[in-house]
Amino acid sequence: MVQSGKRSRKVISLAAVALFFAAQAPFAQAKLNCGPTVNKNIQLPRTIAIGTNPAGTGAHAIASALAAVASKSTQVSAKVQPYNGPNAWMPLLEGSEIEFGIINILDSHMAATGTGNYKKAYPSIRIVAGGVFPFTAGLIVRDKSDIKQASDLKGKRISWDYGGHAINQTWQNAVMEASGLKATDVTQVRVSNLNDGVRAVPEGKVDASFTAVGIGIVEEANAMEPVRFLSMPNTPAANKILSRYGASVVKADAAAGVKGETYVIGYPLQLASMTNVSDKTVYTMLKAWWDNLGELQTIHPLFKKWNKEHQALTNFTVPYHAGAIQFYKEAKVWGAKQDARMKEICG
Repeated sequence: MVQSGKRSRKVISLAAVALFFAAQAPFAQAKLNCGPTVNKNIQLPRTIAIGTNPAGTGAHAIASALAAVASKSTQVSAKVQPYNGPNAWMPLLEGSEIEFGIINILDSHMAATGTGNYKKAYPSIRIVAGGVFPFTAGLIVRDKSDIKQASDLKGKRISWDYGGHAINQTWQNAVMEASGLKATDVTQVRVSNLNDGVRAVPEGKVDASFTAVGIGIVEEANAMEPVRFLSMPNTPAANKILSRYGASVVKADAAAGVKGETYVIGYPLQLASMTNVSDKTVYTMLKAWWDNLGELQTIHPLFKKWNKEHQALTNFTVPYHAGAIQFYKEAKVWGAKQDARMKEICG
């Protein structure tokens, strides 16, 4: 039975990877600025900061673990800087007030091109690590609710906008569209961030809200009143819709709010930096995290999906940082496919 379960999870994982790679075509059209690192300093900074979402989110948990390991294994003191979302911390990354940030694959491409939720482009953004894949998310409701599937949300109250973490609204729109729902089908209740939206479910202020699977804020909400993730359609039509966002339908792992077989959205949650961060800094931090992956995986279960084979992606949508490329070449995981992808997306 155990071997069968492992085989099943492996099949699901391989299917998710295949769907993810197939989903990248929409991003391949726009050529990006792939200029070199502008910070040539060969001395490590005394401190670094990782921009992330509020405490209780998956991004915050990942950044906290990365900061702890970096501080322990290098001479650099790393800290976490929480904000409402990448829209809030992206200007700080550009302004050298933070060095890294946790961001998903769609958000990073929007930031690089100044599209979607970004009013200006941040062409100097660079990927450092492929990160967690698949990072999973969906819509939660109160478990005792009569809402059993997404179509039951018609006429119901749902969290909306999410303030400085605007990408949550984009992902929610994707899940709704793939589930046959339009924005006009629901009553929109504005919230300031993801955490407020999640708490609003057990508090009875909304009927549903978008959130990631397996994160602290869902456990908190579930303790207030049991919650449940809605399963979305696992169909070719749903995956075709999600492919426009660089995502796919995946089966949720066991976690708070996951009741039985539940299908949710899955996508990469990456670590990003900018060209104003030196190759030395990126290389050193990346090596520390690579060499101590086992320790990271004991800190938070999300790192079970932070696999070495997914860190140097072949279908990335934003250029990799030169310091990261140097490290991955030495680790022998960066090759002709990655080089070809850089040529494909760079202007």
